[in-house]
Amino acid sequence: MNYIYKIYTYVIGFINSILKYFLKHSGLILELTKREFFGRYLGSFIGGFWSLIQPVFLLSVYTIAFGIILKARWGFAGNTIDYAFILFAGLIIYNAFTETLNKSPMLILGNTNYVKKVVFPLEILPIVVVITSLINASISILIWVVGYWILVGFPPMTFIIFPIILISFTPLLLGFGWLFSALGVFVKDLTPITFLISHTLLFLTPIFYSIDAAPDIIQDFLVLNPLTYIVQQLRLILFYGELPYYKAIGIYFLLSSFFALICFLFFKKVKPYFGDLV
Repeated sequence: MNYIYKIYTYVIGFINSILKYFLKHSGLILELTKREFFGRYLGSFIGGFWSLIQPVFLLSVYTIAFGIILKARWGFAGNTIDYAFILFAGLIIYNAFTETLNKSPMLILGNTNYVKKVVFPLEILPIVVVITSLINASISILIWVVGYWILVGFPPMTFIIFPIILISFTPLLLGFGWLFSALGVFVKDLTPITFLISHTLLFLTPIFYSIDAAPDIIQDFLVLNPLTYIVQQLRLILFYGELPYYKAIGIYFLLSSFFALICFLFFKKVKPYFGDLV
């Protein structure tokens, strides 16, 4: 118990430090986030509106493909429109994770001008990517709610607590951001590896299928996937109208924060070598 209490103390201290760090560099983080979010649409005709059009388009495709053409059902129950919305809810979490994972390896290598500036806090680069992915996830959730309202009816009011789910997911994203952005400096072919990981996770996360539909031995393996729990909790509040399991979410948040702490310390440890390798 004493060992667990020490871990808990370290994690709480880390969260407090990150919040202070965020406030200290809030202006810089805001500017870089705006550049990251709108930069991908730079030169396009409708600019940032693509962030709205893309999830609408995907939701329409899933509804037509799985709801009308394949007539798929979730766990052999419900209707085909339900399947499309349950599938889309799972992909919101998956897309937020893979966006962070796939961008991280090139964060340092792609910003060598920042590396050469001694005073620039490189630790905020993964933070910017995570914030951007969470903004996109929030937009997708709002599209989910509007689409559900149009096609099914007013969604469960529990959807308003989706920020709790995303907040509990944030430390995991930060951890992978710091870890892979640091490793990307040393392992030049890390980008194709992360794409392989993200494609594998697409099928090892219960997105296209219900975890209950998998064999027992596979279910035990799927539970170890850190995305599984968050996917289930988001579906719980969006589709099923149930409150999340707050105690379990708290434990998930603390464990992922401990993972983020380890990754952050690793990033700080290898940071002095970045200038010689980029």
